[in-house]
Amino acid sequence: MRLPSISILLIALLAAPLGALAAPENSGYVFSVTVNSSQQLDVVLDRAEDLRALFKPDEHGKIAIVLHGDELQLFQKNNYALNQTTVERARLLDEDNIIDIKACQTMMQVLDIEQNELPGFIEQVPFAPAEIERLQNQEGYTRL
Repeated sequence: MRLPSISILLIALLAAPLGALAAPENSGYVFSVTVNSSQQLDVVLDRAEDLRALFKPDEHGKIAIVLHGDELQLFQKNNYALNQTTVERARLLDEDNIIDIKACQTMMQVLDIEQNELPGFIEQVPFAPAEIERLQNQEGYTRL
């Protein structure tokens, strides 16, 4: 069985001591996330919530989560009632500057998701791999 990207993310976060997550000011960590269910996305958000008590973005950098798979459908406005808890958790973590969620517009087109169908707190980027590369090369983010 193939480990989904979420498993790799969780292994990296759980294995790294807090000191290893320290980063220079204005940098952070970027995660490429493709999951298939709200339960899998909840696991990512659970870990982000766990880090909230220990993690200070001004000291350790921000966590960018770049969504570019079926999980984008979870955030569609017409699916809000089914995924309200997950969407609201993501929104609160974004508001608290724990995470910065980005959505791949290329995958949105593949999934037939219009730009106005996602919540405003999700930043839309043209192409996930290019955004991940930009964060690494121009913003000093570390990919985990």
